[in-house]
This record gives sequence, structure tokens and C-alpha cells, in this order.
Amino acid sequence: MRVDTSLDPPLEVIGNLRFTRGGVYADYLAQGLPVTMRSLTTHERAARLTRNLGRNLPSGSQLFGLVAVEDQDRILGNIVGRNHTNAQWISHCRAWESVIANPLQAWPAKGPRQRLFWLTIPVDAGRAGRTVAGQAEKFGSWVIGRDTRSEASVTAYAELATEIVSAMPDDFHLTPASPAQILWHHRHNALRGTFAAPLPHASVGPRTLPGEMFGRFWFDESANSERVHRWWPSRHSVVRVQELTTDGHPTGPVSYQAMLPVDQFPRLGVRFPRAAYLHALDQIDTTAVVDWVQHFDVVAPKQALATNRRNAKNIKDQQDQRASKRDDADAENLAEKLDDTLDYSNELSANPTERELDSVAVIAVAAPTIAVIEDAVKQIRQELDSAAIAFSRRRGSHRLLWKAFNPGSEAKSPLDQFRNPTTAHRWSRFMPLISADCGNATGSPLAVNQNTALPRIILHDPEGAALRNHNTGLAVVGDPGGGKTNRAKVSGYEVALRGAQVRVFDPGTHGEWATAFQSLPGVQVIDPAQSNMSLDPLVIFPYDEAGARAADHILPMIGVGPRSLLRAQFEVAVRPDRREGNGIRNMRGLLDYLRAQPNPSDNELLLRLESAAASFYTQALFDPDRTPYATADSDVTIWLTRNLQLPDADDINNASNGVLDLQTRQLAGMAIYGLLVDLEQQQLFAHRDRYGVLIFEECAELLAYPPGKRAAHRITTQGRKHNTGGWFITQDYHHLARMGSQFITQKWLFRITDKTLAEQTLEWAGIDPELYPDVVESYVEDTSPAKKSLAGDDDDFGYVEPHRRGEGFLVDEFRRHARVKFFGAPTAELAADMDSTPHAEAVA
Repeated sequence: MRVDTSLDPPLEVIGNLRFTRGGVYADYLAQGLPVTMRSLTTHERAARLTRNLGRNLPSGSQLFGLVAVEDQDRILGNIVGRNHTNAQWISHCRAWESVIANPLQAWPAKGPRQRLFWLTIPVDAGRAGRTVAGQAEKFGSWVIGRDTRSEASVTAYAELATEIVSAMPDDFHLTPASPAQILWHHRHNALRGTFAAPLPHASVGPRTLPGEMFGRFWFDESANSERVHRWWPSRHSVVRVQELTTDGHPTGPVSYQAMLPVDQFPRLGVRFPRAAYLHALDQIDTTAVVDWVQHFDVVAPKQALATNRRNAKNIKDQQDQRASKRDDADAENLAEKLDDTLDYSNELSANPTERELDSVAVIAVAAPTIAVIEDAVKQIRQELDSAAIAFSRRRGSHRLLWKAFNPGSEAKSPLDQFRNPTTAHRWSRFMPLISADCGNATGSPLAVNQNTALPRIILHDPEGAALRNHNTGLAVVGDPGGGKTNRAKVSGYEVALRGAQVRVFDPGTHGEWATAFQSLPGVQVIDPAQSNMSLDPLVIFPYDEAGARAADHILPMIGVGPRSLLRAQFEVAVRPDRREGNGIRNMRGLLDYLRAQPNPSDNELLLRLESAAASFYTQALFDPDRTPYATADSDVTIWLTRNLQLPDADDINNASNGVLDLQTRQLAGMAIYGLLVDLEQQQLFAHRDRYGVLIFEECAELLAYPPGKRAAHRITTQGRKHNTGGWFITQDYHHLARMGSQFITQKWLFRITDKTLAEQTLEWAGIDPELYPDVVESYVEDTSPAKKSLAGDDDDFGYVEPHRRGEGFLVDEFRRHARVKFFGAPTAELAADMDSTPHAEAVA
């Protein structure tokens, strides 16, 4: 039996060097560029970086895009993160295991997967790679019998690889692959679609691996071994791959693979930035594995221009020779070819650093069954057809084309017939290296990334934002019932489990935040309008600050302006250096002091304060017999502000403009609310060694109240320095403008059904509605949509399907965007605590 040695695995791997029968290669892992839903400027920058990468590739390089399953144990370890000594948190993390295993709640279950980028460069033919001169250098080394695996050769190859990679943009974070990762790469390509091992960590495994570790595989073209009639060839357009034992017998799972070389592009190109056709493969909804590889022959400008001149001369000769015989269509076709050739020559000669990339892309579709492959190929054809890009699928070619995925075998693959000569600039517009990543490396499971059909878990690490010198603010925006509060409650609950200090301001009538946190020990729930707790600013604030804090909140309540004589009288009385001498230890002491002054009946400040102190709803400010609130008494405090009779944002704005007078009780409620926010913010700022967060449910009123707006602005601009975050929950992002929302980077966008507001919200989040009209349409029409089908149970009509709840968009602290499905609570018990929706029996 004839053996095709070009299908052989590597002879040996040393470090990131792969020694094969076809040559020596250096392997690197690469990262994609985050351009999803970003501005056109960001896309242009990414294209420039990709162009610079292409111009520095040695000839014979290969760029892979491989779908890899993610290590679920590693994800769970990242969820535990830096809290590995917190037993309560570790116990809670185990509840996420089932969610991580099937984040989309799909059937059959689809665990998290990712697109890995892998660069392989030849290092045995000089800096330019497999050019004519490089091949001559390689041949010379073979003639003199140089040992390619000697210590000197390995050092020279490694130094050359480092030199090549160092010339490429740092933004791709090219990292040398380890031997264990190269072994994974080989087995993944061989058993594509059935190989379910995650990429090993770079620290795993030895520094060298012999070729025997890679195994050998049987490539059965068209799966002929499975045909029913031995005399009739199989018609399947696939290659069947199976591992061989040391005795040469097939063993283990069977991988069916179809190789699809991309061979047709539209003459006028694809519109940028929607030209990333390889990234579009990630939108295919299939259980098959869809990989791709691009192989590059790099041609120097002089050689490319010489070829173009010959081509132009040939076209002109054809025009002259066929002038009397050709029809109009033929003449137009030749003229177009000549124009394209001349334009291409002009582009090559315009920049001395430009290179011609004779590239070919091969798409590999693999699965355990042929039926799954056929469905995936159909979807790929439809996806690429929308961009007028086509591929070939030729029966009997898959075994040969598979060699394109096996470094050292690519020269034996018929790639030349599919090559598409282009400049590095034009190639860069296709941007093959695009990352859909979003979120943090550690933290709470926040959402499943739906930028592509490859589900990935997005983690949220609010505690680490300050350590990374990032803004600690978070805006949560969306229509009522979209899930924004539910998700914020889950996140707040989990940061509390991790030991953070949490302060929640809940204006709701049902106390839903108290219910959500009821399973946590030591949670303090306070209704400031009904408790017997003192909120006297002269008592609860530090001595040196108490007078100023009281002036900021008490004086607006009694109608004293910021520059009035009454304010001056108040501030003089409570100055830190005079309070003790005046006997003022609390607000009641201030009243006693003012009464002791001459003509107390004529003292307007005293009259206003006494009038305010006479009301039952202000006793928290003036009753000296109450126990002062100590903010450090509890890690979690939930303030129920529903009984403060707070005015809404419009009333506050109208009052500020002189259109409306607020009621005395509303003014008192605002004073108490503002004092609480100031107090909690001051306490959290004072403890930089521990993360703290203030959560404002329906924050419009807070931000309309000037002292509240100042406090919120202080949190968003100074919170990073004090390890304190501010989470602002609202139905309309316009409310956040009052405090300066430009300082809030992290944004969670839930369902918004009003198209105008949806467009404005996306633009505020950094997503251009004009550049992404499909995103606007998806946001309005297909984000947690209500079930409107008349089929099925009538009681389900209008409800959101469980697997569609919590959909929206996310902007992380790095300004990366993602279409997501936010997670709810990981257990049924916790979900019940978080749920604020009335039960069916309550509305029966």
C-alpha cells in the first residue's frame, strides 16, 4: 500500500518550533481585534493593523481560525477568582455549573466555545519565507546536511521567529504556542468535530514532544469504507478521518470533514466594514465545527509589477487580435480586466512597503455525521452569498485540501488553483482577526455573549475595575419588565457574597431588594420614614464635616438659599471650632442655642427650623432621643425610600425653574435621601481597602436633586480612587445626563421598544445607528420579544419565552460591545427571591 507521508504529523516539537518533513515552522497564538459594533474609525484602525501584519508575513505563512470548546473547569475557577478562601462564595459558585454547561438553555446542550486564532510561519527559509531565494537557502542547507534539530539550528530558528514576530503589531498579542498546544492543534485538525478537549494552558506539558505523541490517522476519501455496495463508489463529498492504533487499525470517534476553498469574490469588492466574511462563519447556527485557514505566498512589489505588466500586455494583444471577432460583451470584459490590472499596478507601486499576498482561504466543516455537515454547508453558502462570495466543494478533493491545515503538508495541497492575488491593503479590509470577546477574566457570570453563534460566558468583576484604573460606574437601562433590576439584584447579591459593602436605595412599593437579599445573613433593611433611627446630620457625620453636610441638606428643606444671610447664620453657629462652645451636639441643640439668642421670636432661621422640627416626618432629623444610624454596623444595608414621599424628577426640575412649589414633606424626604447618600458615600470612600457599591434603583429622582446629583457625580468621577462603585438603574438614559454620564463606561442595555429611544440609547452606548441599522432593528423587534403565536396554550400568549428573557446589549469597562442574554439567578430558590413579577394566582 502506498503511504502519503505528507499527511504525517510533526517529527518533533521543541518549544514553539514544529519540525516536519516539509520544513520547520514556528507556531503562535494570536488575539483578534475588538471591533464588534464599534465606530468606523475603530474599524479603520483595525484594518491598518491587519495590513501591517500582512506586510510582515513571510511567504508560506498560515493563519488559522479554529473553533475550540472552552474549559468549563477553568471558567468556574475564574468565577471563584481571588476569593478562593471564601467558602460561602465557593459554595455559591457550584450552582453555576449547569448554567456554564448550557448557557443558551439549548437542546442539545451547547457548551461555551470560542474562535482561536493561530499563526504558523516557516523559519527554515530565511526572513522572507518560502520565496524563490528562501527555497534556495533551504535547499542549500539540505545539500550540506545541516542538522535542523541541533542546538545551534533550534536557536537560530527561534531567533528568526522572534525577529519576524517582533515586526508585527503588538495589538495581536502574538504568544508562542507550547508543545502541548501544538499537539492540541494537530489533533483538533485531524479529529475536527469530534475532538472536545479545550486548549491546554501554556504552562502544561514538557518543553519537547516526539512525533510519536501526535498519532497517525486514516483519511478515507468520500467515506468509501462505509459504502453499502463495494463495487459502487461513495458519492459523499467529505473525507472520513479516524485515528489509527500502533497496529494500523482504526479506533475512536469518526470525524467527517468537508473542505471548501473560497474561489470567487465580487469584482468590485465587498463593502467595508462588512467585508469580514470569515468572521461571518461564526454566525452559523450549527453543532458542526467550522474552521478556516488562510495560506499566503508573499510576492515582492517588483515581481508582482512585472507579472502585471505581462498580464496587461496579454490583454492588449487579445484586444487587438480579437477586434474583428469579439462582441460588445467580450470587449467590455477585456476592458474591465485591463482597467483592474492597471489599477492594481498603481496600488502596488504607490507604496514601497506594499506587498502582494497571493492568499487562499479554505473553510473546513466537520461533524460526527454527514447530515450535520450538509446543513452547515448550506448555511455557509447562504451567509457568503449575501456578500457575493462563493466557494467550491469538489468530490474527491477533501483529503488533499485537508493538507492545508497540516503545517508541512500545505505544499502538497492544490492551493495554487484557488489563489487570489491582492495587496496587503485590500486583504486587510477583510479583517480575518476579529474578536467578539467582552467582559472580565474573573468575576460573576453576567451574560452569554451572542455576538456570534459561539456561546461564551461573560464575567463581571466590579471589584477589580479600580485596580485596573478604570471607572467604577455602571448604568443599567431599559423598559420596565425587561429584566434590568433582576440582573442588578443578582450582581449585587454576588458582590455581597464576595465580601463587598453594599448600599441599596430602593424606592419600590414592594421592598423587592429586601426580598432578594433575604437569604444573606446580617442584611440591614431600613425604612427611614418609619424607623426609630436618628439621621441627625450633626450626629451621624464626622465632627469636622457635620455642619457643612447639615447645611447642604437641611437648609434647602426649609427654603434657605445658598447665598442667603440665613445660611451664613447657620454655618457660623455650627462651625467646628464653635459648636462645642455653643453647646450644639445635635439639631435639637442648635434650636436651643438659637432660642437662647436675643429676640428669638424675630429669628427667621429659628422659626423655619422649629416649623420643620414640629412635623412627624422630620423626627429622624431632630429627635435627640433616637439611636444614631451607624453605617458600619452592616455589610449590606437596604434603604426603603418609598415612604419619604419623594417628588419625581419632573417635579424637582419644575421647582428648580420656579414653575412648581414642592410640598414640605417632599422637601423633607429629599433632605433625608440626600443625607443618606452622602453618609453612605462618605463611609465607603473612607475604607479603600474594601470594595463598596451604592446601588440606586430608579435613580431619576436622585439625579434631579442637586445634592444627589453632586453625590452621584462624585461617585462616578472619584469612586475609582476610593474603591467604590455606583450602579444607576433607570428606564431612560437621559436621566443620567444630569450627573455627567460621559464618565460611566460600563452599560447594560435591556429591552427598549420605542424605536427613537432605542436609537438614542445605542448611540449613547457607542453604537452608531446609521452604521448598524440592523442592530437598531434587532434591539426594538427581537430583544426578549413577547410570544405572539396563536399556536399553543393561550395563557402563554404575550409572555417572553424563558430562553429569551434578559436579552440586551453590554458595554464593558474596556468599551467593548456585545449582544447578550443576561443570566438570572443560578438556582430556583434564589430566582424566586429575585423575581418581582406577580404570580398567576395573584392576578386570577
